[in-house]
Amino acid sequence: MRLTTPKTWLLSLLLLPGMAWAQTDGPIALSADSAEVNEAEGVSLYRGNVVLTRGDMRITGDLMRVFTDTERQLQRIEVEGTPATWQQTLPEADPRQAEAPRMDYYASGPERVILREGGRLWQGDNTVSGTTITHYPAEARTVAEGEGGDDGRVSATVYPEGEGAQ
Repeated sequence: MRLTTPKTWLLSLLLLPGMAWAQTDGPIALSADSAEVNEAEGVSLYRGNVVLTRGDMRITGDLMRVFTDTERQLQRIEVEGTPATWQQTLPEADPRQAEAPRMDYYASGPERVILREGGRLWQGDNTVSGTTITHYPAEARTVAEGEGGDDGRVSATVYPEGEGAQ
């Protein structure tokens, strides 16, 4: 199930405030239990308690593949975890957070986080879950799909601004 026009605004409210606060350039800091770096192919493999930070973004997982281009610019990251997590810190707002068994992060074209195999994205008490969730941080836009599972549907909970779970 793809959320479209009338329901898309609901997901937009879920992720307000903080439209384009992502810092997607600058140095990348990585830590892990082990690392294998192949600069010739532009692929690095990190295992065990992997933590990647870049600007206001943090990604964690058990296994992380990092892909760069010939100029060593970040292209994408593939993460597996129990769960894999993504977090974006926003000024004057709750952080955006996500978790899933598998996650892909694309640094450009446009920047996006794809939660796979059942994921959850939230900011404060507002949350959306589904089989596959694609979040575009710079646009504060989310597309959620439900397939299989209990009822095969996407689930979203959105509170009016200033309200939360009691």
